[in-house]
Amino acid sequence: MHRPLDPRIVNICLDSNALDRVDARRSSEVDRLIAMHDAGAITIVTQRSVMDEVRHPNTPPEVRARIGGGIFTIKTGATAQEQSLLKNLKAALHGNAKPGTHDADATHLAEACKYGIGFFVTHDQRILKREGLLRDLIPPSLQLVTLSEFLSIYDDYAKKYPR
Repeated sequence: MHRPLDPRIVNICLDSNALDRVDARRSSEVDRLIAMHDAGAITIVTQRSVMDEVRHPNTPPEVRARIGGGIFTIKTGATAQEQSLLKNLKAALHGNAKPGTHDADATHLAEACKYGIGFFVTHDQRILKREGLLRDLIPPSLQLVTLSEFLSIYDDYAKKYPR
């Protein structure tokens, strides 16, 4: 695995499920991530595709409010290379699912690649389980991590290179 970049100096994207409070441990991690962002310790960039997803009425209001603000990308056209990447990401995530089921996930990853993101924080098991396939498509600098993994990487850098 490529050594992750310092999470204090790269942009981070969150999948819409990254702020889900599924248990006490994850709630604590979500609180910590939000506090880090609010303190300016990390920079979260919200992709247009994720903003579209969190507008769904079933999205918890806190997640909608958190993901909907701050720095965000806008919808732009895709170059031929970006279109090819998206097509390949869709194929890698598809597996035996119904066609189109994981297209949004592929779009999230394609946008993370397009904007030079350092970390994509997700709890989507399809993405995490297929990281080996995806690794051949995405830049080595883009890390696909859970929230726990992201916080661990952050702590390692903060310990080794205090500011």
